[in-house]
Amino acid sequence: MAANELLKSGDVIDSDFIRAGDTVQIDGEIKGDAFLAGGIVTVNGQIDGDLFVLGGKVNVNGRVGNNVRVLGGDVSLNSPVGRNVLILCGNCTVTRQATVEGSLIGGGANLELSAAKIGRGFRFFGNRLYLNSEINSEAFVVADREFLLGPQASISGNLKYTGNQEAIVQPGATVAGNIAYQKETTMENFHRFFGARTLLSSYQKIKPVTETLSFFVTALIGFLFLGLFSKIFEKTVMAMENRPAASVGWGIVVVLSFPVVAGLFALTIVGLPISVALLFIGYLCWTFAQYLTAFFLGRKIMLPKFGERRGWALLLGLFLIQLLNLVPMVGFLIKVALVVFACGAAVLAYKQPTIIKQATIIPPRPRGRPRKS
Repeated sequence: MAANELLKSGDVIDSDFIRAGDTVQIDGEIKGDAFLAGGIVTVNGQIDGDLFVLGGKVNVNGRVGNNVRVLGGDVSLNSPVGRNVLILCGNCTVTRQATVEGSLIGGGANLELSAAKIGRGFRFFGNRLYLNSEINSEAFVVADREFLLGPQASISGNLKYTGNQEAIVQPGATVAGNIAYQKETTMENFHRFFGARTLLSSYQKIKPVTETLSFFVTALIGFLFLGLFSKIFEKTVMAMENRPAASVGWGIVVVLSFPVVAGLFALTIVGLPISVALLFIGYLCWTFAQYLTAFFLGRKIMLPKFGERRGWALLLGLFLIQLLNLVPMVGFLIKVALVVFACGAAVLAYKQPTIIKQATIIPPRPRGRPRKS
C-alpha cells in the first residue's frame, strides 16, 4: 500500500476504484463506485457511483452521483449528492454548497448541517446538532447536549427530538408540522422512531422461541466441534484439572494480549487490516473457549456418576452456561472467568503437552444392590 495515492485531474476510471494510503486524493472522475481509506482523504473529482470512505480527516468536494457512506474523525461535505448520505464521525460539517437529494443520517459528537437542501428526511444521533438546512420531510433528532435550529432551518414535516434540554430556535427557523420533545431518552412517544419500538415488542413475543432455537443451534455446533477437535477438548480439560493456576495465568495473558496487539496495529493505516483480522481471530477463539468451558463443567458433574459421556456432558455444560446468562452481572462475571480459564488451559495444553497427566475416567456406578457371592 502506497503512502500517497493520487488520481490526477483529467484521469477517468471506467470501473470501481479501490485505494488506501496515508493520504488519498481524487481529482479525476470515477464512473463506478469508490472505496477509499486513509489518514487524509480528499475527493475533488466526480464520483458517478457510490462513495465509501474510512479516514481520519475526510473532505468531499466533488459531486457524487449515488450514495455517500463515511466513517471518519473530521468530515466535511461540500458538494451535491445524488441519493443518500450516512456520516458517522467525531466532528461533521455539511456546508451550504452541499445538497442531498435523498435522506441524511448522521451520528457522532458534533454535526453542523447547513446544506442547501435535504430531499427525503433527516435523522441524527449524537451530542450536539446545529441544523440550518431545508428539510423536505420529517426530522428525528437525538441530541444529548445541545440542539440548535438556525435562521435558515426549514422543516416541511414534523420535528421529533429528545435530549437533556429543549431546542434553541433562532429567529427565522420554521417547522411546518408538529414539534414533539421528549426529555427522557426512553422515547416512549416515539413509536415511529425507526420502527424500533415496534420491532422490540415483536421480538419480545417470539423471544422464547428464538432462544430455544438458538440453544439447539449452539448445541449442534458444539457437537460438530467435539467430533472434529476431540483431542483439543480432552487435552484442555486435563490441563484445567491438573494445572488450574497455570491455566488461569495463561488465560489472562492471552485475553489481554489480543486487544492490546490489535490496538497497536490499528494506530497505522498499514496495520489496520491486521488489527481487524486479530480481533476476528480473538472472537473465534473466545467462542470456541465457551464450548471448552461447557464440556469441562458438564464432564465434571457427569463423570463421577455416569462415566465418560461426552455428548451429554457438552449438552449439560451448555445448559449451565445458558443459566449463567440469566443471572445479571454475577453470571456474566462467572462466565468470563471460566472462559479465561479455558483459554489458558488450551494454550497450556498446546505448549506443554507432556506435563498434562491422563485424567482418570471413573466408570459409572452399578445400579441396584450387589449380588451375594
